[in-house]
Amino acid sequence: MKHQLKFAFAATLVVLAHTACAQSAGDWMVRGGYSTIAPQVSSGNLTAPSLSGTKGGVDSASQVGGGLTYMYTDNLSVDLPVFLPFKHNLNGAGAIAGVGKIGEVSALPATIFLQYRFLEPHSTFRPYVGIGPTYAYFFNETGSGALTAMTNPGGTPTTLKVDSQWTYTVQIGATFAFNEHWFADVFYANTPLKTKESLSTGQTLDITLDPTTYGIAIGYKF
Repeated sequence: MKHQLKFAFAATLVVLAHTACAQSAGDWMVRGGYSTIAPQVSSGNLTAPSLSGTKGGVDSASQVGGGLTYMYTDNLSVDLPVFLPFKHNLNGAGAIAGVGKIGEVSALPATIFLQYRFLEPHSTFRPYVGIGPTYAYFFNETGSGALTAMTNPGGTPTTLKVDSQWTYTVQIGATFAFNEHWFADVFYANTPLKTKESLSTGQTLDITLDPTTYGIAIGYKF
């Protein structure tokens, strides 16, 4: 019985090895899943006229997304993540930490990665690292009543604009093959990013976002 169990276990390993999702030169992979962008905020002060130490904060946001990967060689790949827009709440911080939400903004980061995938193409588990240029696009900015009350009391609603910026993103991740075609993908990325918020009142706020992005997806190789 012991010999039979050992033989069955060995045979299972052989089958798994031969049905692993090979990531070889010329292969395409698509995936879909869920991701979170978590800004690591460091805010400057809102320019005058404002209370000393008036700062801003940005909440995390999650969204469905996915991506497309092309294996250029057995180890080098080009990856294009695709997301729906992330909607972030903008909050008061510093001297105005108690006012809560002062606005919101939609963000759509566009990145193309050059990745290096470790281990052999048929490995069930393949970690990877990547780097690539990023365009952080901000749109649909809206200010809240609290923002107007602070910056233009009794006047027209204060509007705001967040500058879009070019930067870069670095990532680490891994894929785990279920079979010949299906796999799971997990990743973690960081984007050095500074931008500026401009109000219709003429005031501005420099803010460092440096977001981390992490997510999980299910993919298919063809």
